[in-house]
Amino acid sequence: MAKNPKVPASSKPAMPQYTRRQRVTMAKKGWAIPITNELGEILDGSFPIQDKTDIKISLVRYRWVKNKRAARAHIKKRIAALGAQEMLPASWLAPVKHRGRPVGAPSLTNERQEMILGLIRKGVFDHVAAAASGVSARALREWIARGEGRSSRPSTTKLRTFAAQYRRAKAEARAFAEARAYDEHLLQWLKYAARSTIEGEGWSELPEGFAAQGSVPLPEELATLLTGIRNDLLYTDVESIVPPCPNRRCRCVFHHPRGPVEQDLLRAMAEKLRRDPGEEK
Repeated sequence: MAKNPKVPASSKPAMPQYTRRQRVTMAKKGWAIPITNELGEILDGSFPIQDKTDIKISLVRYRWVKNKRAARAHIKKRIAALGAQEMLPASWLAPVKHRGRPVGAPSLTNERQEMILGLIRKGVFDHVAAAASGVSARALREWIARGEGRSSRPSTTKLRTFAAQYRRAKAEARAFAEARAYDEHLLQWLKYAARSTIEGEGWSELPEGFAAQGSVPLPEELATLLTGIRNDLLYTDVESIVPPCPNRRCRCVFHHPRGPVEQDLLRAMAEKLRRDPGEEK
């Protein structure tokens, strides 16, 4: 692709005819962009703007400047200072942000609101009710969040009313479902509403290991049971070890990983216990 031909210098509009000393003075006043050296001393000034005529020339020269950001900021500043806002290019104006619902976003109409609440009362899931009313599940969640004050977007009276009606519809749906289960499936309702616990029997099965009230073992019995389980594991599982013994002279095989000889010894002891469970170690 061929490069754009260089615009001859003669075609560029001439800058206002100011001497270097005048441009330095204007740069100190903020009327021109200061050109400084390494020490910060102002050596010259570019885009000197003293009146509206200078603004016209600077706007034309703007298209050839390299640092457009600094030039634009300076020109806009001088336009505001000279009260010449009508000379500001339209492309330099900040876009106007319109408040309210984004273009194309669905609105909560009365018909849509009645359809969603009616379906919710019948037990329909939220995303299904939203799709049936012609909106996305995300839009429905956003309406509820705004109505309950959980969204960064502002709330309205209509959304607050809708959120309250939505929660009431959810509660009504559950109440109707539970009442219907009570009337038509009483035994199933009792299994969930009156569960059996270790304190008393109900309409559901007790957890495994508990037969009825009074079957909970005493602390002493539980300690004996746990000790027996631990001993069985130590004798039957050669990989099981217990924390080190506080006695430094203890050479018990249960406090460290066992070697082949000790593993054979434990297997023999475990086999002996299986034949005669009442025999002590």
